[in-house]
Amino acid sequence: MRLKTPPLLILLLLLLTPASFAQMLAESPKEQNNAYGIAPGRFYQGRLILELMEAAEAEITAAADEAYAEGYKAAAVRYAPEAALYKALAADMEKTMESERKKSRFFWPALGVSAGASFVAGLLCSFLLPGR
Repeated sequence: MRLKTPPLLILLLLLLTPASFAQMLAESPKEQNNAYGIAPGRFYQGRLILELMEAAEAEITAAADEAYAEGYKAAAVRYAPEAALYKALAADMEKTMESERKKSRFFWPALGVSAGASFVAGLLCSFLLPGR
């Protein structure tokens, strides 16, 4: 009896497993010819509501475009002086950087020449002043 209990439980579990994974069938979507899911003539005058919603969507799009254009113009007017100031500062900085670049253009060659001259002078001093 003891050996028969586990196989019976396993068989019972195998029988119950498919029932636990049962799913409801998905409903097929009802056909609608518009973006709002309105079924004309069902409980209300759908054509009228559909026309109103399409008109509202067109008005919303036009209002959003107009607000964007107005905001862009307002920002351009508001920040135009600051933009001009920053452009002038950038041009001034470019000129300053170019002049500094021209100043430091001879630094590395001068450093190399002075190091070479120091080496040669040290070498000559070691030969000219022997024994000291």
